[in-house]
Amino acid sequence: MNLDWIRTFGTVARRRSFSRTARELNLSQPAVSKHIAALEAVYGVKLIDRSHRSVNLTEAGVALLPIALRILETIEEAGREMDSYVNNVKGALLIGASTIPGQYVLPQIIRRFRQQYPLVNISLEIADSGIIYWQVLENKLVLGAVGALQEAPGVQAVAFADDELLLVMPVGHPLAGRKSVNPPAVLNHEIIGRERGSGTRSVLEAGLKSAGISPKDLRTVVEMGSTEAALAAVEAGIGLSFVSRWAAEQRAKNGLLVLRRVKGLNLKRQLYLIYAANRFLPRPVQAFIEFAARR
Repeated sequence: MNLDWIRTFGTVARRRSFSRTARELNLSQPAVSKHIAALEAVYGVKLIDRSHRSVNLTEAGVALLPIALRILETIEEAGREMDSYVNNVKGALLIGASTIPGQYVLPQIIRRFRQQYPLVNISLEIADSGIIYWQVLENKLVLGAVGALQEAPGVQAVAFADDELLLVMPVGHPLAGRKSVNPPAVLNHEIIGRERGSGTRSVLEAGLKSAGISPKDLRTVVEMGSTEAALAAVEAGIGLSFVSRWAAEQRAKNGLLVLRRVKGLNLKRQLYLIYAANRFLPRPVQAFIEFAARR
């Protein structure tokens, strides 16, 4: 039994027209006819009398109509009840996030989420990706947000935002005047790196290796423990850095830095929500995952 057939039958009975039913349900007229024919085949009786120009119910159709309407009403009631359940989500939600999703992406998502679910109290803690994975695996954290996937059996990941690492340089840097920058040019300049365990570092190293470049070939002169520290170091003229576009775009718009893609390096990535596959997820966590993934 297909509920669409019941819905089509009920609408035909009310509208007394196949064409008006098709317009109301956003179906083709042949699709309406097929729904009615399928329902008639299920019960083995004619439900609609189409021998005249008008559409009329047969005796069997008249008998089925109130039952069909009760079915449709029950379905609508179930939908209303579930909507009430979803919109009444409440409780505490702790999210452990690495720098990029935690500082630049999640705050906007959290703002919109709380507009829909005002009874959820959210806490956001920042750590590097390696620590977030460890906390999820050790059941110390239910929900994490990271900028790079790691080999971690038992951890589920859901993508919720796109990102890309860009080469960041001071406005007056020799490479700033170029429209295109290639890897050899980057290797000639000092680089500000990120600490081991950060998602940014993992993505950069993977991108370099895919292009046949060893991460050791970079002239890394200092490693920074946060994106903001790396950006500040670039502004101070210490070197160049690879930074998420989420973090660097506003500075570039303000004329403080210059951003460039490096030709031949694929540094695009997705940001992920992670959680233990075998762990029960409280309703606020489920709601947040569903909400963020839709965006």
